[in-house]
Amino acid sequence: MRSRSKLLATLTLLVAAAAAWPAAAQFNNVTHDARSGAMGGLFLPQDDRCQAAVTYRYGFLTSALADKGLQALWPTKRFGTVAAAYHHLGNTDYHEQQLGAAYLLRATGWLHVGVAARYLHVGTADAHYRPQQWLGADVLLQATPGGNTTLAALAGTRPWDPQQPWRMLAVVAYRPLPQLLTAVGAEREEQLRMRMGLEYCYRECCFVRTGFATNPMVFTFGLGLRQQRYSIDLAVEVHNTLGITPQTTLVLWL
Repeated sequence: MRSRSKLLATLTLLVAAAAAWPAAAQFNNVTHDARSGAMGGLFLPQDDRCQAAVTYRYGFLTSALADKGLQALWPTKRFGTVAAAYHHLGNTDYHEQQLGAAYLLRATGWLHVGVAARYLHVGTADAHYRPQQWLGADVLLQATPGGNTTLAALAGTRPWDPQQPWRMLAVVAYRPLPQLLTAVGAEREEQLRMRMGLEYCYRECCFVRTGFATNPMVFTFGLGLRQQRYSIDLAVEVHNTLGITPQTTLVLWL
């Protein structure tokens, strides 16, 4: 009965949100995590501890376009790791909501396989515009062949764009030093984007991050503070046209 209760609670949590991995929405340059945002918007592997996170991102020069999100990650002994999150992107004239769930299974000692489903709702304040909804899905492979190297690849659908119905991401993360993380990735949606990020850790609690992305060129940097039960991450994205976009994420480990 306890196992069934845990499974029911997990499913209830999943219904409340969308994939914890960055699920590209109609605004493809939006990242949902300040750590990722400070490192060039890279797709980064998640911490495997049980956690809940709140994130907020605000665009000064995009008509006060704000991105707000809640997400949760729940490792289980029998069912792998489940993830859920809800994101709302919009202002008074436009809104975009994502709702969905993700599941990650440890296939071997160094290989993880995951799937994610997401629901996207887009609407505007225009009375003549009918809101639109789409269902999307992703498949994730994450490998850690060595203690200092992580490889990740994700393929998913973009049903809102019949010209480019697929998206693909690939990331290689490497630690040349225990306190230094380097990562480079490629993303293919409407066009090819390259991303690169660096993260330096001081005494396992303070983090300095920087990165960039191409097409269009975007520079990023940020700071992080991590304690035993929580972390606070700050990020700033500098875009040639959209200006400065700050972002913050609060993570609680349960």
